[in-house]
Amino acid sequence: MTNRLGPTLRHLSYAAVLAQMLAAAASPLAPAFAETPNDLGQPAPEVPRDLAPDAVAVTDTSEIKKKLSELTIYGRYYDGEDWIEYHLADGRTAYFEKGCTYPGKWWVEQGEVCYAYPNYRDGAPNCFVMFVRPDGGIQFVAFGGDSAPYLASSSTRTAPGNDAHLPLNGVSPCLSV
Repeated sequence: MTNRLGPTLRHLSYAAVLAQMLAAAASPLAPAFAETPNDLGQPAPEVPRDLAPDAVAVTDTSEIKKKLSELTIYGRYYDGEDWIEYHLADGRTAYFEKGCTYPGKWWVEQGEVCYAYPNYRDGAPNCFVMFVRPDGGIQFVAFGGDSAPYLASSSTRTAPGNDAHLPLNGVSPCLSV
């Protein structure tokens, strides 16, 4: 698997992403995703329209691990559902949604952060491109069945350590979803 936003995304500067978004917003006839050539002379990859204009993709494994290790993220999915996730430096995670905590694991693969939980969605992994904002906020971009990127979720706040005191061991007593 390769990073689906491609290596060209790493070359997009804040100004280029901002220019794309301003161009798209300036004209009601503008395409959903404006194209900006990168330093390779190719069109820039699509990014979701609702991605914050100051968000920067973090695809380097060490930078992703540095950002997420020993961090609790309080987040909200695009549909408004809230969630909490604590990331341990050793790759374990505790994910909380809808009153249930699911122990699992996280890892980095091809520039994306991936998650899997043994008794949540049959243990199937979900991978995202992580974007970080200057204020420390985090946004996760996923890919639909048509491979189009969409903003899956955004942090509402972050805190060091296991701020929500999520249980880390055992199997969730909740039924698998």
